[in-house]
Amino acid sequence: MSQLTVEIVMEQIDAVHRELARMTVDQLMGTPSALNTLDILQSRPAPLRPKTLEFLRKSMKSAGSTEEAERIERIMFACMDLVVEEETASLGDMLRFYMERGRMHVGGEKIPALEVVPWLQAQADFDKREAMQKENSIFLKGIINPMLLGMLELTVRTVTQRFGYDNYVRYAEAKKQVDFDETAGIMRRYLDTTKDAYLAGIVPWVEEIIGRPFSHLSRYHALYLVRIRRFDEYFSVSDLRELIHRTFQGLGFVLSARTDVTTDLTVSSTKNPNGICIGVEVPGQVHVLVNPVGGLIDAETLLHEMGHAYFISHFNPNLPVEYRRLYRSPALDETYAFFFQDLVENEYWLTKIAGMPSDKAKELAGLFRTKKLCLIRRHIGKFLAEKELHESGEIKNPEPYCRHLEDATGFVYEPVGYLIDMEPDFYALDYLMAWGGAHVLRQFIEMRFGMGWFEKPEAGEFLKEMASAGRRDPLEKALVSFCGEKPRLPEFTDTEGRR
Repeated sequence: MSQLTVEIVMEQIDAVHRELARMTVDQLMGTPSALNTLDILQSRPAPLRPKTLEFLRKSMKSAGSTEEAERIERIMFACMDLVVEEETASLGDMLRFYMERGRMHVGGEKIPALEVVPWLQAQADFDKREAMQKENSIFLKGIINPMLLGMLELTVRTVTQRFGYDNYVRYAEAKKQVDFDETAGIMRRYLDTTKDAYLAGIVPWVEEIIGRPFSHLSRYHALYLVRIRRFDEYFSVSDLRELIHRTFQGLGFVLSARTDVTTDLTVSSTKNPNGICIGVEVPGQVHVLVNPVGGLIDAETLLHEMGHAYFISHFNPNLPVEYRRLYRSPALDETYAFFFQDLVENEYWLTKIAGMPSDKAKELAGLFRTKKLCLIRRHIGKFLAEKELHESGEIKNPEPYCRHLEDATGFVYEPVGYLIDMEPDFYALDYLMAWGGAHVLRQFIEMRFGMGWFEKPEAGEFLKEMASAGRRDPLEKALVSFCGEKPRLPEFTDTEGRR
């Protein structure tokens, strides 16, 4: 241990993340990997050793500058995250195995567990969606939830007993440098101020599309609602690559000329249905994987993931690796993703790039706003539920989840689904911060470059300059520096989101 240095620890963290990213690309493409998560983690053991954390804490105290201390602390939290991943890796690999092989039986169909959400999004039959809820609940309760609960218990035990935090909330607060109590108060007030606008948009939309009263409707039907299928004819699978090319070429991001960004849009039964962007080298080797199903949902997914790719691929490669590979919060990454996804609300983009008539573009933009408000409120509910669950210590109790999610969205959330809907590291909060970041960034860009900003090379230069600092600065600092304003969620006080 006497030979240990901060540089060696960071080199091993970087190598582990690189190998985990490669394995994930293979898995999502349906290609078996020779290694599993535990193999990769234990091949570089320095970040996992208790003495490494002691060494990093001492190194922070003796750091010669605030910046050096910040970089070491970021490395320390990266080590802690890898320790948690090591503790849960075996259950995680088992969970992946059962999710890949599980099948739901509905009306003579066999639906893979990984494809339940896309199936629900496309399923127009109300009774079949109800049947899927019953079938999926049995699968979750009997097979998936025991593994998820075991992973959650191991995570809590690790951060409390090994790292010394009172609970998982305090750990996440320290890592993200965010006051969760203050944030919870802000989010509750946001729910109050947007309630009328939300109900004005969601109630008539639900009644038209679902054909049932909004009250007491399962969240399984919400998945079908927010798919927004009526405009799918403008977003065919065959035109998807050209749509993205025309969106980004005006910014100087010509995908056909990029060797560092691989975009896989092949339709395959072996691919994972979830779109994702993975940085193997950051920057230098970025993969965007989407398994198209046809329609608007593909455009939304691809715009979001290409936003990630745009951000990562413009990192300054000379930045210290902890500012490229690591972050305290992915909120800045997600800000770029939501910023580009918000083009679905840009009527100029819808008419010019997607080729929609102006009346259809206006209608879609309004529905997208209602959908976005629903998703924001849903993630507020998730954040509040996860905070309450961890602070109470009653991690087997789904009641806070069901209560907060129904209060926030109006849809009914079943108790058996609470574990699979929880994400590590309070990612719901990162999404909320990113929606606020994307809102401010979008307003700044549209004011400076116009609604057709995606056609302006100077807008591309601005976005590239902002991305060049990588993950060095937290979202708030980056936004204030470039846009002069802190993240701020959309107000939704007008009638644009109404149908």
